[in-house]
Order: sequence, then structure tokens, then C-alpha cells
Amino acid sequence: MNLSRNDRPKRTPVLRSFDQSSPAYQDAESLDNILKNARAESMADAAVKYSGRLGRLAAYIATEGLNAAEAVELLRQESEQFGRAL
Repeated sequence: MNLSRNDRPKRTPVLRSFDQSSPAYQDAESLDNILKNARAESMADAAVKYSGRLGRLAAYIATEGLNAAEAVELLRQESEQFGRAL
């Protein structure tokens, strides 16, 4: 008799069986909060870097007196470089 994936007995996840006051549950909750904070800090850091880069591009466009076509080309080049950096 072959069992398909749906016929196999379901296993309960390990964390569901923990009492919320248990140290293991508290550690998992603490780790989750640490990861959320790290993600938020990373996103904020990326936003600051991206904002600074856009500001420098705007200043360059203004000081060099680039016309619209030149500014668009510069933005396209920067977009390509940004895409490759990821």
C-alpha cells in the first residue's frame, strides 16, 4: 500500500506544543523580535543610502546643467548599476 503525501499523518509543529511561559517559547519570541528589528534597521539603512544617492544625482544634474535627455540617460545608467549591485 502506497501512501500519498495527503494520506500521511499530520505532525504538529514543535513550537505549537510549547507552553507560552516556557523558556523555549520565550527564546523563539525573542529571536523573532530580534530578526524583525534587524530587518527594519536594514531597510532604513538602505533607504538612507538610496536617498543620498538620489540627492547626489540631483545635485550633479543641477550643477552640470544637464538637459532632460541627458538626465534621463544618467538615471538609466544609475538604475543599471543599482540593479547589478543587488
